[in-house]
Amino acid sequence: MTPSQVKWTRLRLKLVFSVFLLCWGVLVWRVSNLQIHERERLVRMAAGEYQQRIELRPMRGDIFDRYGEKLAVTLRLDSIFAEPPRIEDAPAVAGRLAGILKMDRRDLLARLTKKSCFVWLKRQVDPEQAEAVRAAGLSGVGLVKEGRRFYPNLTLAAHVLGFVGIDTQGLAGIEVAYENKLRGRTRYQFVERDALGRTFQDRLAQDFPDTKGASLTLTLDRRVQYIAETSLDGAVERYQARAGMAVVVRPRTGEVLALAVSPKFNPNDFARYPAFLRRNVSLTETFDPGSTFKVFLVAAAIEEGVVTPRDEIDCENGAYTVGARVVHDVHPHGLLTVADVVKYSSNIGAVKIGHRLSPVCFFEYMNRFGFGEKSGIDLPGETAGLIRPPALWREIDAANVAFGQGLTVTGLQLVMAMAALANDGVLMRPYVVSRVQSPEGRLLHETRPQAVRRVVSPETAAKLRLMLRAVVAEGGTGTQAEAEGYPAAGKTGTAQKLDPATRHYSGTKFFSSFVGFLPYDRPELAILVALDEPRPQHYGGVVAAPVFKEIGQKVLPLLNVTPAPAPPVLCPPNEATHAARVPAHPQGPGPRQKETSSLDKPGRSGAPLAALGHAGRGADPRWQ
Repeated sequence: MTPSQVKWTRLRLKLVFSVFLLCWGVLVWRVSNLQIHERERLVRMAAGEYQQRIELRPMRGDIFDRYGEKLAVTLRLDSIFAEPPRIEDAPAVAGRLAGILKMDRRDLLARLTKKSCFVWLKRQVDPEQAEAVRAAGLSGVGLVKEGRRFYPNLTLAAHVLGFVGIDTQGLAGIEVAYENKLRGRTRYQFVERDALGRTFQDRLAQDFPDTKGASLTLTLDRRVQYIAETSLDGAVERYQARAGMAVVVRPRTGEVLALAVSPKFNPNDFARYPAFLRRNVSLTETFDPGSTFKVFLVAAAIEEGVVTPRDEIDCENGAYTVGARVVHDVHPHGLLTVADVVKYSSNIGAVKIGHRLSPVCFFEYMNRFGFGEKSGIDLPGETAGLIRPPALWREIDAANVAFGQGLTVTGLQLVMAMAALANDGVLMRPYVVSRVQSPEGRLLHETRPQAVRRVVSPETAAKLRLMLRAVVAEGGTGTQAEAEGYPAAGKTGTAQKLDPATRHYSGTKFFSSFVGFLPYDRPELAILVALDEPRPQHYGGVVAAPVFKEIGQKVLPLLNVTPAPAPPVLCPPNEATHAARVPAHPQGPGPRQKETSSLDKPGRSGAPLAALGHAGRGADPRWQ
């Protein structure tokens, strides 16, 4: 070879070697890139070709009452699924399963012939159905364990507990308020298929361990809840009321021992009930408090020093002009002490006490008692009620508010305000969950009693307790609230309801209530009982007070509260001097002791304020 040929040959060898080296370099780089950098993506792609992941319901934590009794649990039940590609005779399988699962054959056949490797047939079946499917041994049909929420006490405390959806997600009550705590970690079931496209269940994957959610211990006492619900249901049925509520709390701590709503629903089958029946109306619905509100007016007036319990108020013999309207007492009175204004529930007396407080001052005390703001309870759906700013009040509006009309409150607000007087003037935050624990029993959170604010001084609270005791004693409007062995104190209320059609107060529809505490000298319980449109009787002292008595008399022994004889009613020193000027009342509440607010042409005078106060209440027809 000539030198030039040798040189050219060497150059070609170098070029071939370089190309060969470059190809191997690219190949090595690509292999390393696939094995290292893109491995996870490729593994997921490959798994998607032969494996399908089915999401299963997580195991929710349990809910207990304050003594460890189960209120909500999660059971492991079988769910039935099918793998359509493995089913050879779909019509025959559909016919067989239709009899076992009590399902429509055509619906089953449509599912069994879907172009899918996995379909649900029926979830959370009865053990008998699951065993029958298992015994049938149908190719392409399998079972897998899932969690199902179960409420062993059926309707008990349903409005507090709430309920869960088909995938065990909380939809109402405690279940939704504590969703993040109760809901466990999601489980997955794997279904695989071979190279020929035939599917099969991965038997190793089906035992994937659960991660259960945290458990809750409530302040509710199952026994107290049962008593409250039973007593309330009896009154709703007896007086043909549209609905009712009863709330039992501990004044010193804010713990809710019972929260009853009637009518009830079963959370195990919640879909059968209309939405308005499932609402916790003690939090979500508002109403005019009526004469119960006089208590907080008098508390504010005494705290501000504008009246004392012994001051006399001229009640004008039952008729008093306010602006262009006339306020009436159903039973005429002359001079009454402030204490007797509360005892005999005088509308005129309340209006005149209200005159001594500026609207701004009274509005401030309403807010301090918790009206017009949410209580902060750990339940969903709470509303704040409505109190119009005093700058918008007319003279007649101020009169309305003095005896509890023209503003709206919730049942929980009302009982917590009364509990503040029982608790020496300190308003507490109500709560229903006392402890949150991990599945292993480790304490994750514990709720401590929390004071919201001091509303009135201990001295003022003590004076109001004496006045409220007189309401239940002989001659008062709430004598039927007196529990044997447990002297009570409280206030009756019979408020006219706003008629949505006329936007005026109705003369035939009433919201009747009793709110109080017992024993009056060492309060252990504060209780609200309210009935919506009871008939034929509608006075709070007749329809609601006996329920208060029944609850208190049955619950206090369970709490180991020792019965005691009723202490004497302490009257203001000068009551005897004006007693002759106070017309005698019949024993116990009755028509002559009716407490409904009474104005000449009440709709025209009260409508503007009341109409605004009831805005937004149309969702639940029971409280319209």
